Amino acid sequence: MAGFLSLSCNEKLPVYVAPTNILSLYVSKVEQLNDRQAPPGHQAVHIQLTGENIFDEVFQDSVDIKGSLRIWWKRKPDRFRTMYLTLQNFTSRDLIHSGRMLLLPGQRFTVDAIWDLKTDDSIYVAHPNEMNYTYPDERICDYNIVCSDPEGFVVESSLNVYDRLGYIVASPKDFTVIGHICYLCGRGPSCPPPPGGCSGSQQP
Repeated sequence: MAGFLSLSCNEKLPVYVAPTNILSLYVSKVEQLNDRQAPPGHQAVHIQLTGENIFDEVFQDSVDIKGSLRIWWKRKPDRFRTMYLTLQNFTSRDLIHSGRMLLLPGQRFTVDAIWDLKTDDSIYVAHPNEMNYTYPDERICDYNIVCSDPEGFVVESSLNVYDRLGYIVASPKDFTVIGHICYLCGRGPSCPPPPGGCSGSQQP
């Protein structure tokens, strides 16, 4: 009996193992901003990630928001952009209190980023040297705006939210970008004249 008690007292407590499959992540929105928000020559795309507690219980832990987006052009895979995500991109900061975040089952959070259509080596992908604007007279898609052929891109993303869970990865998301250039310089709300004035009938 004494031996049994001795063995029982020497047993170690089980080591805590954090549950798996707690969070999911997916690209919930990819939208090209309109010409008022991001005019020709300065176009941009808004990308939103959504995370969700897919665990069947409340989960709370300390957070460390960090991650990345990788955007690449299908037709020109050597044109890509890597964007790093931080707490500044985390739009659900009201969920974080004293460095910890509590999520109910099914509760979601969002992360937002704006891509300025530039690659890691600062190439603007909607420039006429990159996209096809041939026969501009036949490509007028808005007042004084010429549209390019639609181009396919892919965004890949990963995000670390909780300290102990590590990175979660979203499925790649395909999206389309249509480049815009001004047909005539200095005409229309989206095509004001440059600081030096218009030197020709069309913008380069």
